[in-house]
Amino acid sequence: MAHSSANSLLIEDRLKHAEALAAERGLALTPLRRQVYALIVASVRPIGAYDLLAALAPERGRVPPTTVYRTLEFLVENGFIHRIESKNAFFACCEIDRPHQSQFLICDVCGETVEIPGGALAEQLAHTDPAQGFEVHHQVVELSGLCAACKARQNTVATAPIEPR
Repeated sequence: MAHSSANSLLIEDRLKHAEALAAERGLALTPLRRQVYALIVASVRPIGAYDLLAALAPERGRVPPTTVYRTLEFLVENGFIHRIESKNAFFACCEIDRPHQSQFLICDVCGETVEIPGGALAEQLAHTDPAQGFEVHHQVVELSGLCAACKARQNTVATAPIEPR
């Protein structure tokens, strides 16, 4: 993946932050965990396990899928990444230093994904009449649609004059 130098610095900052947080929590951010996390951080789209395996292969050779799944499980359990249920893929968490509820906006065209942190929606859902007495163990809110760039492209195509033949 090609990145601008500014994007590379942002990724490096996020990796340093994750390493510091892991050390603070007494967690081992092994070279493989760090590499998988870096690949996920670098992606603007949720990335699947087999895409990660392919990205790891040039440097590491064949990595067993179970090893990558264990690595992903570690990263999810410790709040470094989220599992995007609808895509069976993974996305870097925007607030790794504190537990939180999130919602995800996922573009149907380009796949760009944005995390919206905040517990307001979770609280609102938990306090509706049908939810009274229900104990939520896991919440996933994923909204699909068009990102601003794809919507603009779609509007440009829709309003373009039709050339006569």
